[in-house]
Amino acid sequence: MVFKTCNMNYEYVQTDFSRGILSGLFAGLIACVANTVFVLLYRSITAFYEFNGVDVTVIVFGSIIQLMVCGWIFYIFVHYLKRGIPTYRLVVLLITVAIFFIGILLRRSIMGSAPTEFKTMVVGTQVIIGCLAAFFIPYTFRHDQMIS
Repeated sequence: MVFKTCNMNYEYVQTDFSRGILSGLFAGLIACVANTVFVLLYRSITAFYEFNGVDVTVIVFGSIIQLMVCGWIFYIFVHYLKRGIPTYRLVVLLITVAIFFIGILLRRSIMGSAPTEFKTMVVGTQVIIGCLAAFFIPYTFRHDQMIS
């Protein structure tokens, strides 16, 4: 009995949209690990275990969703604007700063004044996400062999 093999080509050329989304997903996975390590180390160093506003579930889903949205937004900026990358980085900076203040103010309005340790955790996790969004997503978008 002879089996005939066929050579199928599985090469797939990434579109700009798929590269944007995959760049965001890859950055989100890295942010999950980095933010989890940051929060665990920070909590163990400061012995701050009172507020669970930044727990593993929030880190995992928040990091991935935020950075996938950033990948999609990056695609829009690069695809439709002449100076898309610098404009995107400026928007990421502004949104990151807004998240600092909105997160801290929302926490204050719901539960009263937030402890300094909680504010530091929010700022730390958002700095990680903001840096990955501003620098890693554009890098992986341009070097798509990392996400292919």
